[in-house]
Order: sequence, then structure tokens, then C-alpha cells
Amino acid sequence: MIRIIVLALIALNVLVSCASHSKSHVTNMPYQPASPPEKIEFSRDRLDVYPDDVRKNLAAYTNEPVAWVGVIRSTDAYEEDSGDKIVATTIFEHHYFDWVQDGSGKDVKLSISPSGEGLFRTKWHLNKTREEATAANAEKYAGHDKLAIIYGVPESVDTNGMVVLKYRYLRILDTAHYTTNEFDYGRMGEHLYGLHPQTKTNSPPAKSP
Repeated sequence: MIRIIVLALIALNVLVSCASHSKSHVTNMPYQPASPPEKIEFSRDRLDVYPDDVRKNLAAYTNEPVAWVGVIRSTDAYEEDSGDKIVATTIFEHHYFDWVQDGSGKDVKLSISPSGEGLFRTKWHLNKTREEATAANAEKYAGHDKLAIIYGVPESVDTNGMVVLKYRYLRILDTAHYTTNEFDYGRMGEHLYGLHPQTKTNSPPAKSP
């Protein structure tokens, strides 16, 4: 019931903030951005635009910032010739998300739908946290099967139907902080139901911390 109420609030563009992030026992709260930059993006970007919308009518969404959730399928990175930045191109597998989180802080867990709308990618920059950091470190940080919340603007659709987002912000969560094995649902407002324990999904279940 709480998830249904939260979905209704988000559909009406009502953003509910949590009074404290320190109470890890709190469950089923609206999604909480993890940093001030993400909070800004979350308040600006649309949650009701999906990859298939962009594929059908790119021109309608080229100026619309969106927030999508995806499981990382690959990351290719390289170091820039000057400066302390690394450039990465990451391919994601889109998954529906009801923008509800269980727990908070280090105990956060997101129940992602096993369903989604195909592949998309973005090119983004990482700042080196130490001088000896390499492109390989970046590829590990944005490694296969990790979850990402991506904020960007649709830029193009390639010949294979992969949507390209112009990067604005990106948050990465380890596999311990999400699962695709609890609820199956589609776009915002569509029916949500629990998965049978034996149901197979197209992404790995969350690992124990």
C-alpha cells in the first residue's frame, strides 16, 4: 500500500523529503538522492519519459532532462591527455523503477523491476580521487551488473535502437543495494505484483552485504 501511495505522489510531481537519513530501520520511503548535485537533478528531471518514448519521437524529447535506472552492461574508459579526468562510455540495460527505497544511507535497498525498455548509453567524466587512478579503476567502479541512476538529456538513437543520453549526473550502487527479484511492474502507475521465488529475471538478484 505504501508503494502505491508513493507512486501516486510522484505521478503528481509531489516530492517528499525524509526528515532524517540516519534511521536505517525506516522502510518504503520515497527515493532519496544521495548528494546535493543529485538532489538538484532529481528535482529537475522527468520520471515519466522512457526509452521507447524517445525511440518513437526523438525530436519531442531532445530538450527534456530525464532520470532512468539501468543495470550496467559494460564500461569502456580512457584517460584524457591533460587534466585529472577519465572519460567513460557506459551501456545500461533499462529497468522500471517505482522511485521507492527500502532503508536509507548505507542500508538502502532498491527493488527494481526485472522488466524494462532495452539498452541506452552515455559518455561521462570521472574526476581522479588520487593521482595513480587509471581507466581500469573507472571501469571497475562502473562495473558489470552494478546499478546506476542516470540523469541526462536524450541526444540520439543509433541504428540498433540504443538511446544515447547526454550526461548530466550519475549515481552508482553496488549489487548488494538492489534486487530485481521482489516486484515486477512497468511504467509509473502500472500494476505492481510480487515475484514468485522461482521466477527468473533478466538481471542478477542482490547479493548479501
